[in-house]
Amino acid sequence: MSKPEVMDFIRRKLTKDGRPVDEHLRFEMSGYEDYTGETTVNNLSLINTFAYLGIYDYTDFLTIDFYKGTGTVYLSWFGTNELVEYDYSGYGTTEIIYEIFSLTILSNRRVRRRN
Repeated sequence: MSKPEVMDFIRRKLTKDGRPVDEHLRFEMSGYEDYTGETTVNNLSLINTFAYLGIYDYTDFLTIDFYKGTGTVYLSWFGTNELVEYDYSGYGTTEIIYEIFSLTILSNRRVRRRN
């Protein structure tokens, strides 16, 4: 698939489940929350929407954190013991998810065997 096709796939997945087309799931990017853990739960839930594609098969650790609109993806590729981080300032939800795909399922990285 081309990048525009993948981006369209992500957008469609985020607008499923009876939501109007102009209303889709989004990361909470402010970093602020009403109760402890609220944004973390929301944002990881959104990433987990794509877990069935195998994004976690490429990593020992994968998470995202936001502070004042900048998303930071933290990960350790499978079998490396190296923690890396990528900042995505000015990116929207769809673009950040595409970048996570690029780091995982669209990469040529080593994948863990699950079966």
